[in-house]
Amino acid sequence: MNKEQYLEYIDHFNNRRYDALASYFSPDLTVEFFSDWGLPGAPAATMQGRQEFIDAYRELHQHVREVLELGVFMAQGNEIFADLYVEFHCFKDHPSVLGRPMKKGEVKIMTNWVLYDLENDKINRIRIAHYRMHDPKLAKY
Repeated sequence: MNKEQYLEYIDHFNNRRYDALASYFSPDLTVEFFSDWGLPGAPAATMQGRQEFIDAYRELHQHVREVLELGVFMAQGNEIFADLYVEFHCFKDHPSVLGRPMKKGEVKIMTNWVLYDLENDKINRIRIAHYRMHDPKLAKY
């Protein structure tokens, strides 16, 4: 996957085109999130399978508009690294965004580092590392 293809993937995510998004994933996709979710001692979260990913984000996006913006992109062999600026805008209360309840009107902004493993030109594994929270007043979207 090159940068142009990755930007198409991000566009599908940002515009909630879940069928198109799913086409980038292997059926046995694994997604591993950062461990503490801002809550010391909280267990790491892992999603198994393309459908679990799509179902989870489809549900989340009924409450929250999530926008990804690509910073750094590096691809080597079957691995991709992306520095992602992420905004969450809550338009309907949700019990758990990033491990905590989010109320209508709240905004959370962060930078995450994401490592993707490809297998047969499909994303097979995603590892998300939280890097930094940003001031919600600086929201772009």
